[in-house]
Amino acid sequence: MNYELTKEYNLIFLGVEASFTLIDFLLFFSSFLLGFVFALFFLIFAVAVLQKIFSRYEFEFNTDEYTITKYYKFFSYFRFRLRTISFGEVEEFLLSNHETGKALFSKGMENKEWFTFDIMTENGYIRLVKSDKEELDEVYEIFQELEEKLDIYFKFKVEFIEPLK
Repeated sequence: MNYELTKEYNLIFLGVEASFTLIDFLLFFSSFLLGFVFALFFLIFAVAVLQKIFSRYEFEFNTDEYTITKYYKFFSYFRFRLRTISFGEVEEFLLSNHETGKALFSKGMENKEWFTFDIMTENGYIRLVKSDKEELDEVYEIFQELEEKLDIYFKFKVEFIEPLK
């Protein structure tokens, strides 16, 4: 410990410099690392929440150029083109419950029925919507509207399998 003691007529001044040991350095450094790691996890969590709340996928069906373009839109300001396919690559539009299966809940693994609306292509599929049973009416409404507007270009199919008990 370093200190300085000075005396004047009616004034005594004491200046103390705290000692800084290797243990202090290790504690401060480990606190810094833990704080950095937790701050980094918090930052990743915050970005994930913002991304989930303020993002959406948009699909553009261009009947003049015969293309389907998938966009990713963030904060309603930024729009990125992810994929463009031609109408010729599309085999069908499929509304199904093929994603139904076991999901983890508080009581363990339980059966959960998921409904998807996909564009089936030659190389795989493009997911338009994935929802649970409560939102099935909205998904079917989207299916009907797209079928009404694009039925001369594509085949639309509904396929439900029997859910597992």
